[in-house]
Amino acid sequence: MRVQPPSLASSLAAFAALSTALVAGCTGEDDTSSTTTQLVQYQSCGDLERDLEDMMITDIWAQIDQWGSWGGGPVDDGASPESGDDDGGDRQEGTDYSGTNNQEDGVDEADFLKTDGYHIYSLNGSRLHIFGVPEFGQLVPESVTDIEGHPRQMLIDRDAGRAIVFSLIPVWNLPEEHPLHDVLGDTTEDGEWWWRTWDITKITVLDISDRTAPTLLREVFLEGWYQTARKNQTSARLASYTWLNNPILWRWWQIYDELQDPVATKLAVAQAIRALPLEDLIPRYYVRTPDGALAVNALDDAACSEFYRPSDSHAYGMTSLYSLDLASPDLAIDADHVVSNYPTIYASDDTLVLTEPAHGWWWFWDHETDPEQLNVHAFDISTAGQTHYLASGRVEGLLFDQFSIDEEDGQIRLATTDNRWSRWWDEDAPPPDNHIWVLDQVGSHLSVIGHVGGIAPNESIFAARFSGDRAFLVTFEQIDPLFTIDLRDPTDPRVIGELEVPGFSTYLHEIADDRLLAIGVGADEEGTARWGLTQISLFDVRDFANPTLQDTLPLEIEGEWTWSEAQWEHKAFQYWAPKALLAVPASSYREIGDPDGDGYYEWQYISRLQLINVDLEAGLSLKGTIDHSDLYSTDDYWYYRDVRRTIFMGDYIYAVSDRGITVHRADDLGLVTQQPLPGYSPDDWYWWW
Repeated sequence: MRVQPPSLASSLAAFAALSTALVAGCTGEDDTSSTTTQLVQYQSCGDLERDLEDMMITDIWAQIDQWGSWGGGPVDDGASPESGDDDGGDRQEGTDYSGTNNQEDGVDEADFLKTDGYHIYSLNGSRLHIFGVPEFGQLVPESVTDIEGHPRQMLIDRDAGRAIVFSLIPVWNLPEEHPLHDVLGDTTEDGEWWWRTWDITKITVLDISDRTAPTLLREVFLEGWYQTARKNQTSARLASYTWLNNPILWRWWQIYDELQDPVATKLAVAQAIRALPLEDLIPRYYVRTPDGALAVNALDDAACSEFYRPSDSHAYGMTSLYSLDLASPDLAIDADHVVSNYPTIYASDDTLVLTEPAHGWWWFWDHETDPEQLNVHAFDISTAGQTHYLASGRVEGLLFDQFSIDEEDGQIRLATTDNRWSRWWDEDAPPPDNHIWVLDQVGSHLSVIGHVGGIAPNESIFAARFSGDRAFLVTFEQIDPLFTIDLRDPTDPRVIGELEVPGFSTYLHEIADDRLLAIGVGADEEGTARWGLTQISLFDVRDFANPTLQDTLPLEIEGEWTWSEAQWEHKAFQYWAPKALLAVPASSYREIGDPDGDGYYEWQYISRLQLINVDLEAGLSLKGTIDHSDLYSTDDYWYYRDVRRTIFMGDYIYAVSDRGITVHRADDLGLVTQQPLPGYSPDDWYWWW
């Protein structure tokens, strides 16, 4: 049916009334330049529904305005919104074997590879493989367990004898017989199947007390995209992000095309959003019962008291924090939901920090002078299986990654870059600037007690690391300044030292005797960053005010373009202090010409594990490489074939790729044994999706 455009006069009148109401509902008494925020717990589901609708309307109105200014149509609307184990436990992580390279000691981060010192657990394809390590250097297959969906990461608790696996299930290709199919989707008037959310995060809890026969304990399906998970003692906590797939979010282009009038389009969009029920705006989770049925948890009972919104913020996505105690018999889930933009999560021993931009990019289309701000929400995680809100604060700028967040003695430290991306369409956007912030809790507020800014103007943070009363920053434009920050007085953080070297680092790793290992991008002979040249650096920070570059080692293999997963994933970076060895993957393509003479050039994919000696006096040197090329067929071009992870066990190195685990002696890298893995098939989930 063709949409009949209303008259211009009636559209303007209705639009003006709606704009006034939206401004009141969207901003209330909030000041968009506020320097603080606080999570407000909802007391009614009506308030939650109204807030989410307001944000959706404001977002799409900004898109309509932007579309018009780029040639999509006229944009003179006259108004704008303001709107238990038998292994004995003798082997100790960090002494006898290496585990996951975690940001914080004692806080385990989920990954696709885990070890408890006696077993290796590997997610491969759609399976969990468990191998026994009765003696270091051995590798004995014990079991293979199918996991529904596309497994991403897992956590293991050896003492509780439990594994928790996090997998993604794409909703768009759910088979009709799947119990989720009917509760997640519906058929539209056009006969197409519409789904509530693009992806479901599945939690699978297994009893692994008998590693040869894991058994299923619990299955929970969460609406939203898996973000990350942490484990402290027996408590596992998962963060997911949900942005529900309401058709109006992508159908407004059709309305605009039909009406050819921005005012009428905005009015039609607002009316469609106001008609949405709350259940179409907030996530649900589902528990599969033993009989195979689904129990739906709608989360909109008890006046929506599990939901929070940050004051003076503009978002309609949802970050959900799910907590459970792996040692608890009932594995009950504790849930909290924060209306937010896309989050970055950090966890220390007893504090979880959720950070998110205070405003979505669309906010800046109509508010060009508003500063980029970061909301910081702190939660107490000291109680097993529970998460309790503590306080919130706000600083200027946005984060690069989780290493830009830290907690020390109850104080939260942050490294931010302002003007990073929110005005991505503006060629005259203000230049970036960098900051260190220290926040302390005062009641329910995180107040800024210390700050230093003006660090490397016109550059952006590419790596950060906090350590006790010190911090290290790397910024980048064309050179790599390493800054040392003194945090001994949290009320007066100071930049103490600066070192400029060509290229830049993306990950910093502190080792003994005041040295920093780093991985990043090297430079050419003119000192310009050379993308495709992966480089390891060793910095000497014994003189904190005068850091020096002690040594560099390019990871050059046959191809001209080399990269390493460790450049963006710290879990691929494995430094083993007892052997003073660093293991990182390195990949490239090597041209092999036209062997068939048919005019088509061919390339050989190369992936190796680089083993690097780290000598505090002599510097860096290549010890050797481990190559898994023989595990792959020559025609397996689509596979992701890198050696992705490393485990050190005693005098042995365990290298893991998609097609196998190999065990090598650490002294001469000689092969001891290996076990094949099935790997991913063309129908499986590619790891980077």
